[in-house]
Amino acid sequence: MIQGDNKGRGFVKTVDWSLIITYMILVFVGWLNVYSSSYDPDVSILSWASRSGKQLVWILTGLGIGSLILFVIPPRIYEGLAIPVYLLTLGALVAVIFLGTEVNGSKSWFQLGPVSFQPAEISKISTSLMLSAFMSRYSYRMKNTKDFLLTVLILVVPMLIILLENETGSMLVYVGFI
Repeated sequence: MIQGDNKGRGFVKTVDWSLIITYMILVFVGWLNVYSSSYDPDVSILSWASRSGKQLVWILTGLGIGSLILFVIPPRIYEGLAIPVYLLTLGALVAVIFLGTEVNGSKSWFQLGPVSFQPAEISKISTSLMLSAFMSRYSYRMKNTKDFLLTVLILVVPMLIILLENETGSMLVYVGFI
């Protein structure tokens, strides 16, 4: 959304509330699924000792960060952050190969105290951001060989690094970008 498109429109009309409500319903159903799949009658749904309690912390963190992104940060900042965030993410993807923890045969996790962090998940967002910044340039043409090859490069580099981590599930998400 370009700033200035919403002149004369109120805040309530500029947000796709049906999308946000659908998202919230899906998050809630997912959280209930986590609870039901790891049910323990001796542990509360909100307890930090349960998977659902830990998931709730991440849900609330995600909602806070999402609200910040949606309501506070001006959209033009994303264009300026696309390249640095993409490069930092590529660095984290490479670093996790050497410094990461192996989980289920995949060395794709950083362990930071009680919190596990997977750079491949952030790479999906940073790649989307980089692609949108690159492809939204006025001079961009998919039929232009240079533009096409750079688009493929933006997609293939994180995809190959994730493949080196033996994290094929996350790598397959990149097929959706194609």
